[in-house]
Amino acid sequence: MLFLQTAVSLGLCALSAEAFAIDPAETPSERTTTPPDWRANAVSRPSKTHPSPSSTPATIPGEIATSTKFTIAIDIGHTPKKGGAVSARGVFEYKFNRRLANELFQKLQTLSYVRPFLINHDGLEISLPKRAQEANSQKADLLLAIHHDSVKDNCLKTWEVNGKTQKYCDDFHGYSIFLSNKNAKPFESLGFATTLGQALLKAGFTPTLHHAAQENRPVLDKEKGIYSFDDLVVLKTAKMPAVLLECGVIVNRPEEEKLNDPVYRSRLIDAISSAVENLAVTAQSSPEKKD
Repeated sequence: MLFLQTAVSLGLCALSAEAFAIDPAETPSERTTTPPDWRANAVSRPSKTHPSPSSTPATIPGEIATSTKFTIAIDIGHTPKKGGAVSARGVFEYKFNRRLANELFQKLQTLSYVRPFLINHDGLEISLPKRAQEANSQKADLLLAIHHDSVKDNCLKTWEVNGKTQKYCDDFHGYSIFLSNKNAKPFESLGFATTLGQALLKAGFTPTLHHAAQENRPVLDKEKGIYSFDDLVVLKTAKMPAVLLECGVIVNRPEEEKLNDPVYRSRLIDAISSAVENLAVTAQSSPEKKD
């Protein structure tokens, strides 16, 4: 953490984060999610190794088959059975994660020089280390874990929704970005986190700082909502720059409504995509880019 904080103080971060490292409390095993209709479009694609003629991988229509594309692994946080946080209206976080991750995937596919793929697109029970292993095996240039946020239990209140008692907290709202100092490339992770925070701010989004107040998480950049959380397993075991984004606080009733609005999500996805595009362009022009 000292390394990252020093980089921030020197202004270097401008060069261009299940809820975390601990498995989330298991939700009722009988609670399942209907398989989404976009699964066929979200198949993880092969790594950048040169295939033999007999095993040339199929590509999605319109994709340019090239090994020079910037590859981003989009991790869908949680699973149908371990759904993560529960929103103010009783919806598991996993549904928010899956929806936004797929929409981001579709957006990034429109960039000819970016190769996105989804981790755990079919909602299997997958461990945190295996998520990072998938990104590693596909030689991703960046790992972005998609999550949605909650607050500590002692901050929650109750209200009635459709005849059921649910918990909410309207006191905190906004996004937050996490990275791990134990990641193989912590400085690069900080660089992307900074770019992402700048893009979100420019799009009109604001960070939440309740993780500092409630959990004593070290804040690396208060303005941009960047925290360090060294033991996030998905991030610290990834071999490439890795960031976890909490897209919003779903126990906040107004913010949950916004996150269910396609127009609002489109603005959020555009901001995330612009940060990815910025990094991809930089990587493409770098003499050290991968073959």
